[in-house]
Amino acid sequence: MSKKKLLKKFLPYFIKSFVINTIWNLKDKNYCFIYNLISRLLFHNKNYLTYDNKRFILKEKNFKWSFSYKTRGLYYLNGILERGKQLHRIYLIEDIKFNKDDIVIDIGANIGDFYLGFEQKIKYYAYEPSPIVFSSLEYNLKNQNLYNLGLSNTEGNKIDFFLKDESGDSSILPIKNFTKKITIGTTTLDKEIAKIQQKIKLIKLEAEGFEPEILQGLKKYLNYVEYIVIDCGFERGLNQESTIAECSNYLIKKNFKMINFNARPRIVTLFKKIN
Repeated sequence: MSKKKLLKKFLPYFIKSFVINTIWNLKDKNYCFIYNLISRLLFHNKNYLTYDNKRFILKEKNFKWSFSYKTRGLYYLNGILERGKQLHRIYLIEDIKFNKDDIVIDIGANIGDFYLGFEQKIKYYAYEPSPIVFSSLEYNLKNQNLYNLGLSNTEGNKIDFFLKDESGDSSILPIKNFTKKITIGTTTLDKEIAKIQQKIKLIKLEAEGFEPEILQGLKKYLNYVEYIVIDCGFERGLNQESTIAECSNYLIKKNFKMINFNARPRIVTLFKKIN
């Protein structure tokens, strides 16, 4: 391949990488200025980003959405609600019919973006162990059921949690390049569903490789659950392994059927309970 063709092929990637790295390295208020400029000129959005010395606050129409790390800002350049719709496409739930007051459990909720994709007024139960990320979740979804807890196969234990909030890769399992280790409380899906005592329409599970242990904490109340969607990407522990085999084997043995699968941009599997 000629130098000209190589340059033409790879130059856009270098430019994109340079622009993104430059934006992320800006000071908070300068970042807001550049974000708003790009949003208006290139994406024609009506959202507006500010910083209150604690978190970024994105204003769009009749509501506000907050996040603590600049790296998340680029998710919203197409609009805040579009971010939720994008996640619903990634998690393969676009064809599931949700009704008012359906119960959705979001494990690894981060700041609540998954909630944005629902047009119906669902009952949302979100679990996010990271204290800083959870503070933004509380800001965004004040009237929902939010828990600053980790999910596991045992309840009530205090366990290590390795923070890597900026990239959204915090995990109960040891990981590379974590920024801080803290102690968190844990619960199980059985315990949480026992408190809800209603049918669960959907469980969304994203736990940076800890998904098998969380599923092991769902035994007694498996029959309460209709759909389970799991991010099974290569994120488990120091070896960065996928959890698709363990999760699939567990659920298939428990009378669930894999009804959809996606390999890009994440490895996602969607399961449905067989009646």
